[in-house]
Amino acid sequence: MTGDELMTIGRFARISGLSVHTLRHYDDVGVLVPAEVDAESGYRRYRRDQVHQARLIQALRWIDLPVEEIRTALADATGTSTSEILRQHRERLERRESLVAGQIEDIDYFLEKGISMTPATGTRPVQLKIAVDDVDEAIAFYQKVFGFHYDITRRTDEGDYSSFMFSKYGERDFFLIHLLDETSVDRPGPSTFGLLVDDLDVIHSKALAAGATEVVEPQVAQGMPRNSAVKDPSGNWIWLYQG
Repeated sequence: MTGDELMTIGRFARISGLSVHTLRHYDDVGVLVPAEVDAESGYRRYRRDQVHQARLIQALRWIDLPVEEIRTALADATGTSTSEILRQHRERLERRESLVAGQIEDIDYFLEKGISMTPATGTRPVQLKIAVDDVDEAIAFYQKVFGFHYDITRRTDEGDYSSFMFSKYGERDFFLIHLLDETSVDRPGPSTFGLLVDDLDVIHSKALAAGATEVVEPQVAQGMPRNSAVKDPSGNWIWLYQG
């Protein structure tokens, strides 16, 4: 059979590895159009040289490239659009890989801890949002001084979002501290909050060494634990209380 000879859709399906149903769909969406369609019967016929295109489409579908983007890539004479399509698709697959990794991590947690059927009741604070000038600098400061655990707390198709996380969602001691920069829509002004620490003098000194500003030196206050106050590098007040 030469490249100009036509074959039925059934034969073309066997040679190309695509099902008849798939070939009809690709014709409908304009990805792989038959060389000829009988006006009366509607029978589709393909050329031998269309097999390569069919197998290329099959390979692109194997990497889960959407049909609409395959159509654009096949029509791209220079290859510029195709390169961009593949680059963006690679990013989508990497994002999907991250989402699956997070799901596996949650499964491992449930396997280890079990699934609690007792719902948490009542109302209590579960998060604090702090405005910072530089998120990376703030992360380093709070990790260095207080040893906070910074981890992914939300996964979406677009990206991961992280916070300082205490315990696990669903547990009674779960709590989050979010660091918000100027791009955040709900960014507050300077905040004031308090932390219970094991050794007030040590933590106070570590905070100053890490870039904090002293506001209240360690003191004994009537009716409350010994305490002090510093400002973090972004100007947020942190009261420290001796545990």
